Amino acid sequence: MIDEHWPGAADLLQRVESARSVIEARFLDAGDVLSQAVDGIAVLVSTLDRLTHALSPANTAAATQQLNGTAAKLSALPAKQGARRGAIGKLLDQQAILSTLVEDMRRSLTYMRAFAVVIKITAGGITNADAEFDLFAQEIRSRIETGSEEVNMLDRNLVALKDELHVAMRRAEALARSCGNMIPVVPDQLLASAAIMAEQRAQVAVAVADAGALAREVRKKVMRVLTALQIGDITRQRIEHIQVGIASLDFDDPVIPADAAARMRALMCELLAAQLDSTLADFNHEVTEISAGLVGLAQDAAALLHLRDIATGKNTEESGGFLRDLEQRVGTAALLVTEIEEADALAQDTGGKAAMAAKALSDRLVAVQTMKTDVNFMALNTTLKSAKLGEAGRPLSIIATELRNQAMFLAATATTCAAALKTLIETAGDLADDKTDENGQGAGAALSAALAHINVAGDVTERDQAMLTSQGETVLSLLTGSSDRLAFQNEVADTLDVVGQDL
Repeated sequence: MIDEHWPGAADLLQRVESARSVIEARFLDAGDVLSQAVDGIAVLVSTLDRLTHALSPANTAAATQQLNGTAAKLSALPAKQGARRGAIGKLLDQQAILSTLVEDMRRSLTYMRAFAVVIKITAGGITNADAEFDLFAQEIRSRIETGSEEVNMLDRNLVALKDELHVAMRRAEALARSCGNMIPVVPDQLLASAAIMAEQRAQVAVAVADAGALAREVRKKVMRVLTALQIGDITRQRIEHIQVGIASLDFDDPVIPADAAARMRALMCELLAAQLDSTLADFNHEVTEISAGLVGLAQDAAALLHLRDIATGKNTEESGGFLRDLEQRVGTAALLVTEIEEADALAQDTGGKAAMAAKALSDRLVAVQTMKTDVNFMALNTTLKSAKLGEAGRPLSIIATELRNQAMFLAATATTCAAALKTLIETAGDLADDKTDENGQGAGAALSAALAHINVAGDVTERDQAMLTSQGETVLSLLTGSSDRLAFQNEVADTLDVVGQDL
C-alpha cells in the first residue's frame, strides 16, 4: 500500500516539468543572445582595427610632416615675395635706363644719317670728286637705316617689356597684401593642426593597444560564459533523472510490507531531495556566472565604443570628429595658397619673358654694334679719300670726322646698353627661378597631399564610425537586456526548492 501521507508523484512531476521547460526555452534564448553578441563584438574589434589603421602613425605622421612643411613655406612667403617685388622693380629700373640709352642711340643715328646726306651733297659740289663718293655715301646711309631699324625694334621690345613688368608688379603688390592678411594666421593654424594630428596619433596608439587587450579579455569572458551555458543542458538532464525517480515513488508491491515500502519511499525521497538540492546549487552558481559574464561583455562593448571616440576624437554630437575640422582648415589654406602660387607663377613667367626679351635685345644690340663698326670704317675711308683731293676735299674730311665721332658715341652708348642688358638678364633669371623645395613640391602641392591623407582617413573614419555606432548599439542592447532574459532563475529556483521540501 502507498503511504497515506504520500501526496503522489503527479503534482511534483508537473512542477518539476514546468521548471525543466523554462530552463530549456530560456537557455536556448540566452545562447542566441550570446551568439549574436559575440559576432557583434567581433565586428566592433575588426572595425576598430580598420579605423585605427586609417589613423595609423605612418598616415598621420605623413600628414603632420606635410602640414609642418607647408606652414614653414607659407611663413617664408613674405620674404620671398619681397625679393620678387625687388627683382621686378630692378627690371623696371633697367628698362628705364635702356629706354634712355636707346633714345641716345636713336639721336646718334639721326645725326649720322644727316652727315651721310651732307657727304653726298658736298661730294657733288667738288669738281674732282668722282662718283665713288656718291656710292659710298649711299652705302653708309643704307647701313645707318639698318641700324635705325634695329634700334626701333629695341625700343618696341622695351615698351612691351615695361607693360609686362607693370602687370607683374601689380600682382606682386596684391600678393603682398594677401600675405599680410594670411600670415602668420594660416601657418599658425596649420601648425596647430599638425600638433592635433600628433596628439591624436599618440591617442590612437593607446587605443590600439587597449583594443587588443580588450579583445583578448572578451574572448576569455566568452569562453567562460559558453562553459557556464552548459548548465542548461546539465540541469535539464538531472531534472529528467529526478523526474524518473519521482515517478518510481508511486509503486504498490504487495510483496513488500507496508512499513518497508514506507521506509524505502522515505529513503528515495531523501536521495531525490539531495540530488535536487545539488542540482539547484550548481544551477544558481552557473546562472550567476552567466549573468556576470554578460554584464562584463556589455561593459567591454561600451569600452570598445569609447576607444572609437578616443581614436577619432569624436563626440557623439559631431560628424567626422577632428579629421573633418582639419580638412576644413587645410582646405581654406589651400585656396589661399592657390591664389598665391598663381601670382607666383605669373612673376616667374614674367621673369622668363624678360630673360627672353633681354636675349633678343642683346642680339639686336650686336647688330647695332656691327653697323657702328662698318660706318666707322667707311667714315675713315672717306677721310682718306678726302685727303687726296687736297683743300677741295677738306669739307668732306670734316664731315667724315663728325660721322666717326657719332659712331664712337654710338659705340659708347651701346657698350653701356650691353652692361644694362647683362644686369637685366641676371635679374630676370633670378625672377624666373622656381624656388621650390628639394622634392620640387610647393606649398600648394604639399597641402594637397596632406588634404588627401586627411580626406581618406576622414572617409574611412565616418564609414566605420557609422558601423561601430550601429553595431555597438545593437550589441549593448542585447547584452544589457540579457538580465531580463535570465530573470527566470528565481522562478526555477523557487519551484525546485518547494519540490525539494515536499520530497
